[in-house]
Amino acid sequence: MLRQTHAHVLDAVHSLTKNSTRSFSVTASSAQKHRLPSELEHSEGQQLPRWLRRQNLQKGKAREEKLKLPIAKEVPIFRSKHLTPAAAKVNDSSKEGLKLLEPHVLSQRLKKLCDRGKLDAAVALLNNSPLDAQNTPVWNTLIWETMKAKRYKLAYSLYVDMKRRGHIPTARTYQTMLNGLARIEDFSRHTQQLKNAHSIYESFTHHLKSVKRVNPADPELSVDPLASYIKILGDAKYVFYSLDPDGPLTANPLIYTSLFQVLALRPDATIPTFRQADARLLWNQAVKASKRNSNFVIDAHLATSAIAALARGQTSDHDLGFQIARDFFGLCPPGTSRVNGSLFLSPQSLSAILRLCNTSNNHDLCIEFFGQVKRRPTKMGSVEILDRRHMEEVLRAYQASNVPASGYQSLQTLEWMLRQELTGPNGTDWNSATRTFDLMTGYRSHDFMDGAVAEEPRLDRRGKGRNFLPTSETMSNLVRTAYATRNRAHMRQCLRMLDYLGLDTLLTQTSENADESRKTVKNRGFYVAKLAQGIVEMVSYVSTGPTDQKFPEQLEMWRRLSDRAKMELRESGEAALIPTSKRAISETDSPLVKPRITRGRREHRINVATMAASG
Repeated sequence: MLRQTHAHVLDAVHSLTKNSTRSFSVTASSAQKHRLPSELEHSEGQQLPRWLRRQNLQKGKAREEKLKLPIAKEVPIFRSKHLTPAAAKVNDSSKEGLKLLEPHVLSQRLKKLCDRGKLDAAVALLNNSPLDAQNTPVWNTLIWETMKAKRYKLAYSLYVDMKRRGHIPTARTYQTMLNGLARIEDFSRHTQQLKNAHSIYESFTHHLKSVKRVNPADPELSVDPLASYIKILGDAKYVFYSLDPDGPLTANPLIYTSLFQVLALRPDATIPTFRQADARLLWNQAVKASKRNSNFVIDAHLATSAIAALARGQTSDHDLGFQIARDFFGLCPPGTSRVNGSLFLSPQSLSAILRLCNTSNNHDLCIEFFGQVKRRPTKMGSVEILDRRHMEEVLRAYQASNVPASGYQSLQTLEWMLRQELTGPNGTDWNSATRTFDLMTGYRSHDFMDGAVAEEPRLDRRGKGRNFLPTSETMSNLVRTAYATRNRAHMRQCLRMLDYLGLDTLLTQTSENADESRKTVKNRGFYVAKLAQGIVEMVSYVSTGPTDQKFPEQLEMWRRLSDRAKMELRESGEAALIPTSKRAISETDSPLVKPRITRGRREHRINVATMAASG
């Protein structure tokens, strides 16, 4: 049967081959790969049908795909004729050793530039830094540095630019912005910055709402920036009433302290927006918050600011202030039980309490508290915390008490003050004072002593920003220390220091900085007057000794210093120690105002060197 079937197949093949109109060709390779059965081997010279050859070819491709031949490595082709494969390998290897710029490193570089006064260079560095090195803390660092430099417009532009670049502000960002704007004392000259503060506060509230919506327990929920915003509103004569009674955004001691400070500094208690019950209501809320939350602790700052605010109120507010002084600081009015108090009595706290006594016309209570402080142990705040402000309040209380013996008691108080000054610790330690001068300025005080006066005093070379030039406050303390020793050698040494540093520079009460705070201007005027007074007294004391025979030339110079100081005292008395504009000193007022004398040897040498370099 099989033989017959094969025979029929062969006949059909032969017939198709003879009658076909198309010719088929079989290659040698295909014939070798695809052999027919033994029955068909005798017809090798004849062509197979197309469908058979196609099947054989498909089987051959399947076998070829199983064989994986190695692919030759392609040589990279570069468009530049100067770049070769060897050079490319060198560049790749050099890049592997490079260290990427990290954010904390960039932040340190920005701080160094700002410390050198190159604020614009720091801004350019941040704008051109890699994106991987930029983050929100880095931008916060630069914003704070611009705020310290009082460039508020630049700081706000950096804040806007940070958001445009995709950096999301955090609670620390808003706190940085508001802390910087809180340094402005007079917003009548910075109206745009006040608008910026309102805008920042609105953005901060939206930020808190979005964070609270995602995670109510997120540590990003902080109300610390509100303390600075409250101070800004207080300086701008506005009131803040938005406080959450509970939750993570409830007010903390810092917020209450800021509110009390604003109420204590209000211009007039009769203004309708400042109600008399504001301070009392806030204190009750603070006490309730301390009872509900164990983390809410009433500290000395909060209690002191509350007493200062309550002093502006009525009798009920004054009574609450005395109760705070008793419960927290241990100053008990007569007729009440004695308590130790839970807080240490600081100079600021005592000043607020004594001012409360005089404001409420309880002058006898002010004198009583002064006596209690003198009897208290040191660990609770004793005589060591008393200073000029406290004694002024005590003397004011004696004056207003209208007691026949008040004059004698005031005299006893003054004598006690003098004894305390003489017996105070290191009150006349000239060696410690000069050593402090050396550490501060880098100069050697030994080069100003009798018998060792140097033409050019030595100056220790330190890093930039490590040597500080003395101010009127520094030299005022140094002059008074030298005068207290009653040693003419120490006084002569101090006068040589003043001559070298330049008296005109030290007695300058004005500054080129227009944004200087009123407190700074007032302090400078006070210490300038104290310095001038100390110079006059010291020169008068030195002139009465043997200085005339030993140092005749220097004595004439010191008398010119005294003349310049007397002129400053006259002008300070006319200007009430607080100048408002820069004044020009006429050369006819005193011989000391001539440049060759008043500039001081140090400043004169600097000017000569500058002129020589420019010429």
